[in-house]
Amino acid sequence: MNEPCECMICKNNENFDMPEEIVESVLKNNLVLFCGAGISTESKSVYPESFYTNVLREIEYKTNKKVDLDTSFSRLMSLYIDTFPNGRRKLLNKIKEKFDFIDSFPQLLNTATSFHREVAANPFIETIITTNWDTYFEDYCDCTPVINDTDATLWNVFKKRVFKIHGSINNVGSIVATEKDYQESYSRLSKDLIGDRLKTILASNTVVFIGFSFGDEDLNRLLDILSEKMGDFSNQFYLVTIDEKWKENADSRLIPIITDGTYFIHQLNNILIAEGRLVSSDIYDYAEELLHFIKKEHIKLFESNTYRDEIKDFPELLLSIAYQDAFIHALERCVTHRSNGEYLIPGYFEPRIQSYESYYEKRISEENYDQAFYNLGYCDGLLSLLLFANNPEEAEIPALFIYEENYFEAKDDLFKYISENRNKKHFEYCSEKVQNMNDVVPHFMPWFI
Repeated sequence: MNEPCECMICKNNENFDMPEEIVESVLKNNLVLFCGAGISTESKSVYPESFYTNVLREIEYKTNKKVDLDTSFSRLMSLYIDTFPNGRRKLLNKIKEKFDFIDSFPQLLNTATSFHREVAANPFIETIITTNWDTYFEDYCDCTPVINDTDATLWNVFKKRVFKIHGSINNVGSIVATEKDYQESYSRLSKDLIGDRLKTILASNTVVFIGFSFGDEDLNRLLDILSEKMGDFSNQFYLVTIDEKWKENADSRLIPIITDGTYFIHQLNNILIAEGRLVSSDIYDYAEELLHFIKKEHIKLFESNTYRDEIKDFPELLLSIAYQDAFIHALERCVTHRSNGEYLIPGYFEPRIQSYESYYEKRISEENYDQAFYNLGYCDGLLSLLLFANNPEEAEIPALFIYEENYFEAKDDLFKYISENRNKKHFEYCSEKVQNMNDVVPHFMPWFI
């Protein structure tokens, strides 16, 4: 048996038993994550000094007085804006500077967003609530932010959403930091529409709190507000934490799971993958690698010194160009939708492949040959992803040259076949198209008209 890894990244990956309720809930899109700062920029694996400590040191340096280490976060932020001229502006700038610093170093950013990328690999998680100011759920999980009552009225318009109850750095006026901010926030959650919406969500879903430390004043207050009026019917919530103090926690509303938050989501995803309920996010890496290869081959085709003569002698080469453009577009869309997660839902590919096959047949019957082979290229791009999803060992590098329904790995093989089996209609159609291009390199856009 392998010894557990003790590196900075893995040392908190404690083994645990995944509650069956969580697995069942996520498959019904009823799992809600309530996330604190510990899963993001305040993790010690991102930066050894917390924002709280940094602010405290700056106050002590300015005033030459010690600040009680038990001072609450909101009280410390209030003290900061009272200590410095234009303190509110200075605090907001300080918050932004921290995010900018992390974003400027790929290693720090990669660590700060490891949780978010794991969440993005589970398309069944559609609702997130967070006290964090950063935009990582928007950037890496394709979540639409819900900050105020107006947003709350439209919360279910979008497939994935994140309730930002302490505001966002992209909307600095919404940031909740000081004692006054917290009291106003609690009032909104108690009386306003966004609070009612959150109470409904927490009452009707399985909720997992992640990234909160023991004794977190904000967590305790939020639990009181969002659970009020539910009485004995209030849900029990799960709390994923590395803080062992939660084991002795007397709050009956919380069921602690002692492990790392990112590891928890990773294990949940692995369970779904093993059961065939989820496609591994490795498919994005495969798509990226295959995309790089096909783009390289595609560009090589046009950079050849013989290209202009070849397209004139064999205008049917245009069909392979359309095919390759579409294959590239199919892979590009997969890569850019990594944050969305839709490609990871079993059964995603089959109906779309069937649709593009029908498009291909329709375009062939219309004698719209370049568009037909574009449709076929997109279809085959999806098919290559499906093959990888079903069995990565079956995924192979495709032949990129095509004529009628024959595939060729090299263009010389294509030209040889055309010379011996030329289709008159294809030749005349492609000849006219190539002639009208006036030596412009052909390119096909992802339009469907």
